[in-house]
Amino acid sequence: MRRDAHHKSCVGTGFIVLDVIRSGVGPSASEKRYAGGSCGNVLSILAYMGWNANAVGRIGDDQVGRELVEDLSKWRVNTKLLKIEPGRGTPSLVQENYIDTRGRPRHRFSHVSPVSGATLPAYRPLLTSDASIIAANLPVHAVFYFDRVAPGTLALAQRSREHGALVVFEPSGIKDERLFTDCLKVSHIVKYANDRVANIQEFVSQARVPVEIETIGAKGLRLRLGGNGRTGAWNELGAFSVPDLLDAAGAGDWTTAGIIHGLVARGTRPDQVVANLDAVVSATKFGQALAAINCGFEGARGLMYVATARRVLQLARTVSMGAKVLSLDEIQSITRAEPRGEGKTT
Repeated sequence: MRRDAHHKSCVGTGFIVLDVIRSGVGPSASEKRYAGGSCGNVLSILAYMGWNANAVGRIGDDQVGRELVEDLSKWRVNTKLLKIEPGRGTPSLVQENYIDTRGRPRHRFSHVSPVSGATLPAYRPLLTSDASIIAANLPVHAVFYFDRVAPGTLALAQRSREHGALVVFEPSGIKDERLFTDCLKVSHIVKYANDRVANIQEFVSQARVPVEIETIGAKGLRLRLGGNGRTGAWNELGAFSVPDLLDAAGAGDWTTAGIIHGLVARGTRPDQVVANLDAVVSATKFGQALAAINCGFEGARGLMYVATARRVLQLARTVSMGAKVLSLDEIQSITRAEPRGEGKTT
């Protein structure tokens, strides 16, 4: 494999689902269907930015699964390592967009079908028995991303780190403390929402994760380095202002993809780049700028369907190094390029 191909290659596993995005409520709500989930979004965004992105996971042999694969493939995400299981449903998630009583755009997620009222199929972790087979078929990659804890996933993360990959972990909760700690120990970067994972900072400190990032919703995030047995001071990075907020879903996924893209672009070994505070801060600001731009479009990855990556990346770089306020003209300028594709609309 060419050096450049390895340099921008990522393997991801975890929450890969079909997002059902509904605008409004009731039977008159409009609906769009995209590949989603944290892992699905991060891989799709990286592929949009020119990466060789590879999805690993378990889906069903059903219409939802076919829609999921179709949308991932549209963005050139490699889906050959998605295990298709006959007789099983593909995980999906409903996102309802609505306006609150103060006129602000909001969204909520549901695992229940708005049509039938049935509970939607849930995420299924990698099987330990499949890990060795998957490992043998993994392409050479610079980054391993995961957002769910499972023994099989840990085995792949360990293998990736041993082979020189940057390991990025976005946990959604703690169930098995020992397994969770092992996942932290193998990670270079852990990123989590302050309102989702209780007591996580204690685990992160004990595991000595080199980079810890805590997101704080609309206020932005804070990060600190924790290598060499020491925990550094928090660095607070406020969120960029958005002139016409439409949908904040997916902001964290754009931030993560931007961090990965920004750090790996430096061409430095993982252990070195995560010890460089300036590099981590710069990459994180770039990710935040991408997130802010996407908030002006509907859907966790709505931006991708209306603007080319080249113009989006240019704007994000400019914004990340300058003012904290995006102008409406800047947002609208990127949509004047030829669109890359369009989501399936019903």
